[in-house]
Formats: sequence, structure tokens, C-alpha cells
Amino acid sequence: MAMSYEQRFPGWSDQIRKARVWTDEILSTHEGFDIPSDTIASAVLLVSEAATNACRYTASGRGGIFKITLKIDTRRIIIEVDDEGRPAGGTLPFIRPLTPMAQHGRGLTLIDYIADSWAPLPRPRTGVTFTLTWHPARTPAA
Repeated sequence: MAMSYEQRFPGWSDQIRKARVWTDEILSTHEGFDIPSDTIASAVLLVSEAATNACRYTASGRGGIFKITLKIDTRRIIIEVDDEGRPAGGTLPFIRPLTPMAQHGRGLTLIDYIADSWAPLPRPRTGVTFTLTWHPARTPAA
């Protein structure tokens, strides 16, 4: 049986930490699914990156909000981070080419590398969704 959790955060940079803590608490204390600690750590990191992007690059960071949805199933977590879109319409989220000296622009690269899949949220929503999966722990043979 899948479970879904949702939380809204003001688009202020100090709320990114609160989003990480909320994600960690939900996934760490969730009963019924044995989510590995490395999967939880990856989820927390990627939520932080997506929330940072929402606050830095969208209207969420200009007095708006961002929303995180966690959908937990027996072997996967689907995470959605909704934002309030680009102030002037803008473009869909995309991976920026990286340079060694770049100070920003690694968020979606990390999401692309760590998540099993990711995509922009379907319109009219704006933001990203990504999936993390795990395999059940093996029980030692008796």
C-alpha cells in the first residue's frame, strides 16, 4: 500500500533546511517500508537541490512557496518538488553544462546522476519529479 505525504514551505532559503529535516523524518520513521539509509540520504540531498532551485530560480523565492510530495511504495519513493514557475514564464528545468569553476548549476546534474529517473512536472505544474528505488534487504540463509 503506497503512502503519500505533502508539505508546503515558504520560498525562503532558510526553509530548505526545514525541507531536508521534514523529508528525513518522514522517511526515517515511516513504518511498513524498510527504506535503506543510503536511499534516505539520497532523497534528502535531492530534495535539498530541488528546493534550492525553486527558491533561487523561480517565483517561489520571490515571496511564493514550494511544495514537496513524497509518495512511498514498497520499493520506491517518488518525490515531487512543485515551485511557482519562472517569473516571466521561462523554460522547463534543464541540466546546465558544467565548468570546473562554476559556482551554481549542479542541482539537476546531481538529480540526474543519483535518481533512477527524473522529469519536469507535467504542465500546468512547474518543478521536478524524481524516483529513487531500492532492493529489499537479503535475508541470510540459515
